[in-house]
Amino acid sequence: MDKSEVTRIYRLANLDLSNQDIDKISDKYNTILDFIDHIFDVDCENVKMTEMLDNHNAILREDVVGKSLDRKDALKNAKDTEYGYFRLDWKL
Repeated sequence: MDKSEVTRIYRLANLDLSNQDIDKISDKYNTILDFIDHIFDVDCENVKMTEMLDNHNAILREDVVGKSLDRKDALKNAKDTEYGYFRLDWKL
């Protein structure tokens, strides 16, 4: 991941990059991505699966309808809005 990708991700997340070492952040992302690549190389052919959602007996709570967040409050920290919705600029 290069510096331009880090900058793009931070802009999309509406995070401030000032006073940040972009090279250091890029290196950290690359360390994580390299680790993930190593995980895919692990041979799991004869490993018994230990957890599956199908056999999980979790007790789920019932859905309860509650009060929604007011639109004005939901949009108060938005970078840009249009027609009462978040407006996203995909060209960041």
